[in-house]
Amino acid sequence: MALRLPQPRRKGTGGKGVAWAAADSPAPSGRRRPRKGPGSPGWGWAKRTGPALGPFVRRWGFVALLGGALVLARLGLPGVAGGQTLPGTAALWGRVADREGTPLAGVLVRLLPPEGEAPLRTTETDPRGTYRWEGLSPGSYRVEASRLGFLGEVRPVRLEAGARLEVSFVLESRPVEVAGVLVEAERSRERARFENQAGLTVRELAPRQIKKIPGLAEADPLRAVEVLPGVITTSDFSSAYNVRGGSADQNLILLDGIPVFNPTHLGGIFSVFNADMVRRAELQSGGFPPRFGGRVSSVLDVESDPGDGRFGGEGGVSFLATRLSLGGGLGEGLESSLGLTRTAWRVSGRRSYFDQLMKPFFTFPYHLTDFQGVAEAWTRGGRRLTVTGYSGRDVLDLTTLSAEAFPLRVDWQWGNDVVGGKWTAPLGREGWWEVRGGYSRFRSGLRFPDFADTDIRSAIALLGVEGEVRFVPVEGVGVGVGGGTKTLRVDNLFETGGTVFRGGKGEGTERDVFVQGDWRQPGAWIVEGGIRLEEYRPSPGARLVEVSPRASAKRFLGGTRWAVKGAVGRYVQFLHSIRDEELPLGLDVWVLTGTRLPHVVSDQVQLGWEGYPREGWFASLEGYLRSFQGVVTTNLADDPNREEDDFLPGTGLSYGFDLFVSRSRGPTTGWLALSFLKATRTFPDFLAGLDPPPKVTYPPVFDRRLDLDLVLQREVKEGLELGLRWNFGTGLPYTRPLGSYPYLTPRLSPGAVLEWDPGEGGRDRGAYAVALGDRNGSRYPARHRLDLSVRWVVEKPWGTLVPYLHILNLYNRKNVLFYFYEYHREPPVRSGISMFPFLPSLGVEVKF
Repeated sequence: MALRLPQPRRKGTGGKGVAWAAADSPAPSGRRRPRKGPGSPGWGWAKRTGPALGPFVRRWGFVALLGGALVLARLGLPGVAGGQTLPGTAALWGRVADREGTPLAGVLVRLLPPEGEAPLRTTETDPRGTYRWEGLSPGSYRVEASRLGFLGEVRPVRLEAGARLEVSFVLESRPVEVAGVLVEAERSRERARFENQAGLTVRELAPRQIKKIPGLAEADPLRAVEVLPGVITTSDFSSAYNVRGGSADQNLILLDGIPVFNPTHLGGIFSVFNADMVRRAELQSGGFPPRFGGRVSSVLDVESDPGDGRFGGEGGVSFLATRLSLGGGLGEGLESSLGLTRTAWRVSGRRSYFDQLMKPFFTFPYHLTDFQGVAEAWTRGGRRLTVTGYSGRDVLDLTTLSAEAFPLRVDWQWGNDVVGGKWTAPLGREGWWEVRGGYSRFRSGLRFPDFADTDIRSAIALLGVEGEVRFVPVEGVGVGVGGGTKTLRVDNLFETGGTVFRGGKGEGTERDVFVQGDWRQPGAWIVEGGIRLEEYRPSPGARLVEVSPRASAKRFLGGTRWAVKGAVGRYVQFLHSIRDEELPLGLDVWVLTGTRLPHVVSDQVQLGWEGYPREGWFASLEGYLRSFQGVVTTNLADDPNREEDDFLPGTGLSYGFDLFVSRSRGPTTGWLALSFLKATRTFPDFLAGLDPPPKVTYPPVFDRRLDLDLVLQREVKEGLELGLRWNFGTGLPYTRPLGSYPYLTPRLSPGAVLEWDPGEGGRDRGAYAVALGDRNGSRYPARHRLDLSVRWVVEKPWGTLVPYLHILNLYNRKNVLFYFYEYHREPPVRSGISMFPFLPSLGVEVKF
């Protein structure tokens, strides 16, 4: 069943006259062999065309780089001298550790007035447990340090002008986590980001929020990203998402800093992330700093939770699978003998169970399994070692079914593997350094026992190592320097009957270095600037070098209640997924930049306003403009005898705005996310029959003009929690068939007379062709859906029991997935396939 129409005049079969209508179908045209030249397959990719933000970004990128150099050289910063504070102000810094002396990262530190609880400043400790503030007015304050799993502590301080005071904390473990502390910690992290980051657009989802968002069978961190501003999804049947006009393959998805290529189970409906193992999921949708590379659209950083070192566990049973996670530590005796101050580890396993449950009655041919583990160890010197791993497998084995039940016997294997670690250590008074490395692999393959000469497989693997140093040379100035190297390998093949239709192996090595600096004038300015240099060596292919300047700034208004911010930068990507984004299932096939494919370069500008209109409320409005050079699509008019014309190079442009309003206090919490997007893609129209081929510009399948998400969460009464999500989105584009007509084939009769053959069945029952409208010139109806979750938290002497109910599409809206047309009927009939109907699911979670 094909959703594309490779030719506007396509033969039907048996007179059915059926035409599929799907997004991204080509416009009516013929086919001619293209000539070589800029934008043609096989060209050297040395020249870029299309929407040109480049000169603007290059000009201001140079200014940003020059400004960063001035910051690093301490030029043009009045009143700042090495080891001194700003005139008439004071500085406050310190370290936070547990009773064994282990530095605690992620501790929320708040500066409070002598009376009252409204914080004057908020920050988090860095990986070595250090925090700092500059530019404080002399006077009396209170400093509060708190973190989940530890008892908070408050210290009174008195600051004198010109003084630099150290206030350090030793926190005691807390045996029970209090829900109120959890909520306050999430709220304070948001405030800390607001006060300490310049142009980065970031939204965090905590486990508590993820589990209250209605999901398919069970909580899913990847599905939860859909509710954030700037994020578009095109189908209920896929976890793939698009951010601010970028393709799905332009999102960098990390598990503890290691890329995951296909973060879903078979078909893309469920993600590989177990919500019980997640400490937090953070989406950076714009303005990310030079330390991040490899993708151009967004960064989703999923951080595993190693626990607090005490033995415990979590588990659950859903319609999808059963899962169990256990955690603990090595114990004080073993830790001491190894020279460690604290250890923590957690492991989890998950498996679907329908194949086992149904075994007495019939054969269920599918199951999934995944295993995940994370461990953390601290030395007496404040150094930390973190190790993480994941392995998941999906098996769809239709060979176990009888030929009568399913005649096509196929065995489909699918799996991800991730392993890595990092070493973090203190450097000087307020700095740290880190080395990290990892290996990530995705493999998928189909085996047909009845067709031994058929081989379909796809695989990609990455092996990399990188390091980073962060230090504070002078008050108000921070510097980060780092770099790394990684090797990518792909192996794709589609072969049958001894003929290779598509495939190939490839390898590429990417090396990068970056430097970034920031300057802070407390309560007034944050300025960040940096540059990233990337070298890529494909095999085969020529060496590529890209320079990516990035800069951002934030200006506070009214103290630290409101701020305006902006960011500009260049982002580069050296791989593509050639998945068809109009398909309802997420089937990624990765290919590397080389002689046949360009690399992606995206220049981006964004400007925003954000702040706190009142206590417990946060609001943000941000506009953006992005250009894309080097995007690719499959060439539907490729010559089977020429490997270099399998793909078409193109350009893209997107602009829009995101509105975000959240409430974090009171009985009802949640947020409203409203996104406007206009996106286009431009490719050579190789079906036009002209030489050189003209270019066609059209909206891609994810060009949803307006997307609205309302998320509400409320504890109705003690233990009873409700979650609600309502989504509204305007219609996505598709190419509409305009009609059909008999397709006649020329042939010579025995008398050498040219005749037009209508095919078997004559003119009434022969082959048909379909005439198409403008490419993606029509739109499906608007989609909207209401989802509900109900959780009942029951406290037991041994732990917590949580039965839950999730309902997707509460009012059973028939949202269109795609249309198809039947022209053999009189009159022709248009039918549609819908997405999820009313879909309830039950489950239970336990924690002990």
